[in-house]
Amino acid sequence: MTHATEADIEAMEAAPAPSADATSEDLIKRASELIALLESQRRRLEGAEADIARRTAEVDEHEGKLKQERSDLDALQEELAARDTGVSERENKLEANEADLLRRHEEIVQRELDADAGFSRRNRDALAQLEAEGEALRTQFSLHREKMDEERAAFEKELQEKRDKFAAEAKAQREKEAEDAAASRSIAESELAAQREEMEKERVALAAEAKRLRKLSRDLDLDRELLDEDREAFDEKVAQRAARQVELKDGEIQALNERLDAARAERDRFAQQMAEREEADRRFGGETPDEVMKRMRALEEEREQLRKALGGRPSAEAAQRLEDLERQKELWESDRLQLLAELGEARQEAARKRIAVTELESLRDEKRSLESANALLHEANGQLRAEVDALVKGVEGKSPFPSCSAMDADNGLQSTKPTTNTIRSLSDFAEYVRHRMAWDPKTEKELYYSAEDVRSFLGGLAMSRLHLLQGISGTGKTSLPLAFARAIGAGSALVEVQAGWRDRQDLIGHFNTFERRFYESEFLQAMYRASTPFYQDTPFIIVLDEMNLSHPEQYFADLLSALEQDQHRQRLVLMTAAVDPAPRLLVEGGTKMRIPPNVWFIGTANHDETTKDFADKTYDRAHVMELPRNRETFERVEYQPQNPVSLEALQRAFETAVRAHESEAGKAYDFLQLELGETLGRRFRVGWGNRLERQMGFYVPVVVAAGGTVGEATDHILATKLLRKIRDRHDNRPEDIIALRDRIQTGWSLLDKAHEPRRSLNLLRGELHRLGHDDV
Repeated sequence: MTHATEADIEAMEAAPAPSADATSEDLIKRASELIALLESQRRRLEGAEADIARRTAEVDEHEGKLKQERSDLDALQEELAARDTGVSERENKLEANEADLLRRHEEIVQRELDADAGFSRRNRDALAQLEAEGEALRTQFSLHREKMDEERAAFEKELQEKRDKFAAEAKAQREKEAEDAAASRSIAESELAAQREEMEKERVALAAEAKRLRKLSRDLDLDRELLDEDREAFDEKVAQRAARQVELKDGEIQALNERLDAARAERDRFAQQMAEREEADRRFGGETPDEVMKRMRALEEEREQLRKALGGRPSAEAAQRLEDLERQKELWESDRLQLLAELGEARQEAARKRIAVTELESLRDEKRSLESANALLHEANGQLRAEVDALVKGVEGKSPFPSCSAMDADNGLQSTKPTTNTIRSLSDFAEYVRHRMAWDPKTEKELYYSAEDVRSFLGGLAMSRLHLLQGISGTGKTSLPLAFARAIGAGSALVEVQAGWRDRQDLIGHFNTFERRFYESEFLQAMYRASTPFYQDTPFIIVLDEMNLSHPEQYFADLLSALEQDQHRQRLVLMTAAVDPAPRLLVEGGTKMRIPPNVWFIGTANHDETTKDFADKTYDRAHVMELPRNRETFERVEYQPQNPVSLEALQRAFETAVRAHESEAGKAYDFLQLELGETLGRRFRVGWGNRLERQMGFYVPVVVAAGGTVGEATDHILATKLLRKIRDRHDNRPEDIIALRDRIQTGWSLLDKAHEPRRSLNLLRGELHRLGHDDV
């Protein structure tokens, strides 16, 4: 079985979601395909991990070779040092030889002096006859001395030449060896630097690959969780649909059984009536009841006459005549029945002919009406064809996206603006934003938000690109994101959600084939504006006002799915067929649009009889805030306006906070996992996955860096992500709520003594009050 590629995954993601009327076999088949795809990705990940292990072994082997080469270089340096020592020893030896030569020269001189003294004494003591011999010896000595001086001079000259030559050779050898050593050292250092650089690149590449694989693993875990959620939702949906189908079928079966019983009773009644009628017809020879009654009355009259005539017995002739009359009567009755049958057939034939004539007249009238209607439709069709041709000719060469194309031609949107690229301190930045939000110079409105709300909003920006702001009407849900955008110089747009929205076309617009025009919604125009050069380097906030007037899981489903993908794969499908000319920022022939990385989607929500509830998967993916009913005012500080904050500066500040306060995020997650995991899972069947850990890894550090505490951040996550799932449940028991409350209070001191879990305890207090328990 081949491994799934990126194209396979994109194809699976681009495949349309199952329709509401899809069969369970189709859903199971799609789930099986997704499971097979995940399995293929798992095998691919294992192969990538094996490749990383192999490359790690190669890097280790390469490091071993480098260590060996480094040892060889050290040995070479030691050998050069030994050579330097040898040269020094040879120089010392030459100096010793020179000293020895000088010593020998001094001995020779001393011996000459001793010899001169000895010859003088012998000359004084010797005989006169030896004087001539002494003179000869002196002469010979003088010659020898001169020869010795010449030899000494030649030896000293030769020694000096050899010394100079050896010194030059030694110097040249030292220079050559030094140059060779320097060249070898330079080459070795260059090779070592290149190998270190290559190893560093490979280490960076391996780290990036490992990071990518870890991210891929987390994405696979997230996809597996999403698949499990979809599978549970699918099973629940199948069970509900099966229950409805069974209930409907049971009702239909019951109705059919009732109808069958009624039909059977009606059939039995008709059968009984038919049997009685057949028996009567058999008994009365096929006569009608009126005829039978008439005949009976005639017979009764005849019987009465016969009774009256009974007094006298008729004669034989009368009897014969009576018998003849009886036979004639029977023949007459037979003829009468035959004539009645013929009369019935004739009447039926006449009735059929009358019906045929009536139908023929009706068909003729209908034909004339249809011919008139056909003529009118033909004329209307011609007019519509002419209008369509005129519209097609009118839109040829024009962009199907007029608003987006107008933005491409807008010089203001195609230019860039100066931005602030540094945020030195998130705490100072949060305070600056809070005071800037407090006063809107255009509307002259005061908007006071607490420092905790501002910190939570900043943490939410780092955690998720989807926010849900909840609260009663008038608490500033819509104003908060718009005021934040104004304070930092970001772009913003307000989109009002309608109650009748059902799919993505209601959100982004639709394409009219006849007019060859895409009706761009405010939402699509806002996303395209955020992609233009004027806004692309700064944050952009799109506010979906009254987001839950309709089901977000229906009209916002494509965005929810796309936001879970990697940044380069986040695209929104606009249509199926390519168009020309298409706006510059659309891709694949104008059929898709990249979701800009600088956009955050902020939804506001009220909860009343006119709104819909969010699904758990929407809550799990979003940052949730519930704004208080009343806000405290504060003394506003006037800050000088600054350049808009760039997207890069905001993201860099978030990354710095994550690195600086990573331990606080781990501490907060460990508190939820170790202190509350068992209680929430066992008593309330509430659990969580890797997504929560990843979200806390961004949210907690940013809140802490913005001036908050780890307890403040953990309290918000606990209340909005976990305790929200146990609120208003019919199976909650007061003792379970109290046990959870006590568990939170007991372990909280180990997490943060400075900040009480106010939000979480208030939520549990309200749940106890709902259950009628006052022990709070």
